[in-house]
Amino acid sequence: MPAIQWHKKTKDVEEQQELKRRAVLDVAASLFSSVGYKKTSLDDIAAELDLTKPALYYYARNKENILMQCALVSLERVGLCFDAAQGSTGDGLDRVHVFFRSYAALVVSDFGSSLMREARRNLTGKNQEKLRQTLRDGQDFLEEVIEAGIKDKSIRECSPKRLAQILFSAFNQMPEWYDPDGPEPPEVIGDQILNLMTNGIKA
Repeated sequence: MPAIQWHKKTKDVEEQQELKRRAVLDVAASLFSSVGYKKTSLDDIAAELDLTKPALYYYARNKENILMQCALVSLERVGLCFDAAQGSTGDGLDRVHVFFRSYAALVVSDFGSSLMREARRNLTGKNQEKLRQTLRDGQDFLEEVIEAGIKDKSIRECSPKRLAQILFSAFNQMPEWYDPDGPEPPEVIGDQILNLMTNGIKA
């Protein structure tokens, strides 16, 4: 379980409330990742934090709201991956590598797993619509990076849309099979996936 900041005291009331909200999300993301959203109850989250369920409602209206908040944290971190790619001085292919090295580490984290496995399957209504729109925005950004790579000749002529779909599909499956106790960190596995995509499997 992540380190919980529930009992940490600060002089700033708003900061204290934010620390507690993030403690709720840390625990929830860990449970959603390890046992799944449907098997996790609000009682489970409250028990990990040693507080009552009514107290938990101060930070979230219901379990889906907690899942949505976890998804938003993860999406913020995806944004940082794009920022890193955008700030890279390399060519288009280099920027794709920069993005996915960071993205690989994100998707196998508790929050990344909560987004890729649980949020995409279990959010409903407006929450699902908001998530899908944000993911579409990410797809659009990656397509722009690929298009830039095609123009600078670092990526061969292809469909940016199809390549972006293939790359995201490959990396988004990592939470299903990645072994955190294995010999290779996610960044190394990310490079392996990209090298296979870049060079193909033909001898």
